[in-house]
Amino acid sequence: MKHLIKSVAIFSILLLSSSCAQNMQNSRTRAPKKDYSIYQTLGDALQSLGTLKVTGQGGMYTVNLIAGRYANTNFMSNPGSVLYVVNGIDHSKDYGAVSSLVTPKDILSIRVLNGPEAVMRWGERGTGGVVLITTKEKEPDKNN
Repeated sequence: MKHLIKSVAIFSILLLSSSCAQNMQNSRTRAPKKDYSIYQTLGDALQSLGTLKVTGQGGMYTVNLIAGRYANTNFMSNPGSVLYVVNGIDHSKDYGAVSSLVTPKDILSIRVLNGPEAVMRWGERGTGGVVLITTKEKEPDKNN
């Protein structure tokens, strides 16, 4: 009986230490969330990803894929035709409209899809790449 209790105790200690080691490893490998509030414009936040290039002036902007397997060809599409999806809603390919809707301080995450992954999820509209933007939840207006 003493051997069984001793074996269970040793097993429990090993299991616990293994779990602690795994948690420490996970905390080291998780990338910290990016703080987009440091950027002045949505274009700055998009360029910070390293896969997109924003060019233009006076309200006429173009966003191109510059990195990734399908960046040079944009997978059979016109350059600058990335699709913007904000919180799961398709907001077309109009950078100006999306930049007036989203401010960097409200961005929780940005993910860029390109090539077959973008086309599989968004059809023909995703051929130039897709910019998935998730914003922080806004608190309801207490005055209403």
